[in-house]
Amino acid sequence: MQTLVLNTVNNGVVSGITLLNAKFFHMNIYRCKDIKISGVTISAPGDSPNTDGIHMGDSSKITIAATTIGTGDDCISIGPGTDGVNITGVTCGPGHGISIGSLGRYKDERDVRDVSVTRCVLRKTTNGLRIKSYEDSVSPVTVSKVSYDGVVMDHVDNPIIIDQKYCPNSIC
Repeated sequence: MQTLVLNTVNNGVVSGITLLNAKFFHMNIYRCKDIKISGVTISAPGDSPNTDGIHMGDSSKITIAATTIGTGDDCISIGPGTDGVNITGVTCGPGHGISIGSLGRYKDERDVRDVSVTRCVLRKTTNGLRIKSYEDSVSPVTVSKVSYDGVVMDHVDNPIIIDQKYCPNSIC
């Protein structure tokens, strides 16, 4: 169960809400454009699987600001076909950090581009900033124009990871 799904929404705002203990993604943004998320709190136990805070795919012009996310999976995950993402002032932890991917699992996935992560804090996370793609990708996927600036990491196990042989649960 996903707590909040935005599907084919244009010019949307999500502000001032709390999402708590989802059984899957807390917020899923799919095929959306011009979405602004701010002042949101997302919380789940650090050992809860597949509880991404905010996941997005096939979307553009997504802004996430002044938000606190603590989950058992990625705080923010940026999926295929996403461009124009601005993440600023986000506090993440526990969780797996801020991830681009996983990419390349399915045929004809679109590229990810123009991602900016600024003035964020990652605290007590497994990973910090991560880009992950499958080794046996069926179609090539490119990640470009990514910038990280002013990101503070406190007790992060793996601060920066670019994993081109991502293979969860040995399914590759």
